[in-house]
Amino acid sequence: MNNTFRDDLYATLNGLNIKRYKYLFFDRSSFIPPVIFSTFPKEWLKIYRDNKLYHTDPIVNFGRISVKPFSWHSVMPYLISQNQDFLKLAKAHDVHNGYTFTINDPLGNSAFLNLLCDESSAIDIEFFDVHRAELQILLVDLYDLYLREKKSIEYYRNKLSLMLSEKEKQVLSLGCNGLKYREIALRLDISERTVKHHISNIVEKLNVGSAKQAFLRLKELNII
Repeated sequence: MNNTFRDDLYATLNGLNIKRYKYLFFDRSSFIPPVIFSTFPKEWLKIYRDNKLYHTDPIVNFGRISVKPFSWHSVMPYLISQNQDFLKLAKAHDVHNGYTFTINDPLGNSAFLNLLCDESSAIDIEFFDVHRAELQILLVDLYDLYLREKKSIEYYRNKLSLMLSEKEKQVLSLGCNGLKYREIALRLDISERTVKHHISNIVEKLNVGSAKQAFLRLKELNII
């Protein structure tokens, strides 16, 4: 996912003075880890990802059966009954008082916007209660943006798969990693002239103005 979504998410929430958030997108396939954009404590996020806590996160589990926003305090009995150990671990990393906005679409995808209370900026439960309609609409807008960018990435991946030869994909991958034509030639055991030929084909097939544009676009989309 490129930086556009991350930047829009940050700018929008920052405009509301919300500093601590976690956006999760769950693909309908339960085998794919969720995409996470967050300003939660880095140590907590590492534990969350490394231990795949998203599978047992009681806030996520409640969000899957909820059709409206909720404060964590208001559903605490449910959360405790689901996974008290998770809550204790989260609290130890200062993740314990927040609000969740949720979307569960007909295709089986889910998105959650978890917002932490922040005394330093007067962001509390009352703030979320007052702005819940605005924040729910915000989540819908973010969800729409995310899906459009996701489709854009899928489009380019399909285009690469169908239009480029295996050698062209190798050249493109190395170019995206910053290698010069001469370095690509040495790595692939081909001539520099052949590299330039492949680059010319790539630029034409992707309908971009230059090799640099192709590299930048694919790196931005995290495809290569």
